[in-house]
Amino acid sequence: MKDETYQAAWGRFYRSKPLATEGSGWLKGTQLVLMTAAGRLLEGHVKGKDGMAAALRQVLDAYAKLPEAERRPSELKGEVQPQPPPPAGGAVLTIYDRPLGRGEEGRYRLPEGQDLGGRRTEAPGGQRSSLWLTAEECASLVPPEPRKGQSVPIPARLAKRLWLYGLVPQSLWVVEGTWRPDSVREGDLSLTVEQVEPLRMRLHGSVVMVGKSGHKGFEDLEKRYDARLEGVIEVVEKKIVRFDAVALGDYAGEWFTGHERWKAATPEAPLALAFAIELDRTAYELPPERRRPRSFMHAYIFREREAQFWDPDLWRADWEKRQKK
Repeated sequence: MKDETYQAAWGRFYRSKPLATEGSGWLKGTQLVLMTAAGRLLEGHVKGKDGMAAALRQVLDAYAKLPEAERRPSELKGEVQPQPPPPAGGAVLTIYDRPLGRGEEGRYRLPEGQDLGGRRTEAPGGQRSSLWLTAEECASLVPPEPRKGQSVPIPARLAKRLWLYGLVPQSLWVVEGTWRPDSVREGDLSLTVEQVEPLRMRLHGSVVMVGKSGHKGFEDLEKRYDARLEGVIEVVEKKIVRFDAVALGDYAGEWFTGHERWKAATPEAPLALAFAIELDRTAYELPPERRRPRSFMHAYIFREREAQFWDPDLWRADWEKRQKK
């Protein structure tokens, strides 16, 4: 059932035309959107890198002062639709992305001073996403008879999912961009056994992805990410209990700078872009009403073509078919 209250509030937020009696909808300094169950847009502002908790407390304090009618609807229509559960026997990877600066000795750091050309992303901290893995994909990461020093390639389909759906820089694209189905131009991803019992493997590889920027003035600008990946996977009784990895490389292309809006990072002056990937250890323990939502790619881009989320080759085949029309 269509939620008319939500649709109306979302429309005001998306068009940046809130009512005079409500907030903008933004938790400024993040990509979080705030509204009450009655459809009233809220507003808050994160101040400083450790200001999220304080900002949310301020929003909750303001919420508590609202009239009951602006906090809760007088009646509920339709059915409760909790977040869907992750695949049985699979895993959920939590992914954070952010651009980095560099010190005088070339060491990476959080941006400061003239890093990033003196500009900053709209959100001051790393942006969170996720990637669901099936039981079959998890099993494919465990060698049947592991030997120390043994190296095995990660299945191509899973590697593409990690690259195309996991390495999406929300801090730069603010949910207004994705990679294309044909973006992977080069890539390899392997596991090397470092310890057999308990099983510990090193994840290593690299990827080059190329796409097109899409905003006005940047239609012909190539966006490109050339990165290396390193990580550790640990397995106990054939179950993945640790998945820690990072991707670090140079990014060129459009990126959103907040009040200056869209700017370009060039191949001559690229941004250092990093991703941190970790196992969500509570995804299968939370009750339905507390489950974390699926990623933007999963819930929005593939909302009506679920099979393409699980198989990037299907996504590419469908995309190529559409290009011919």
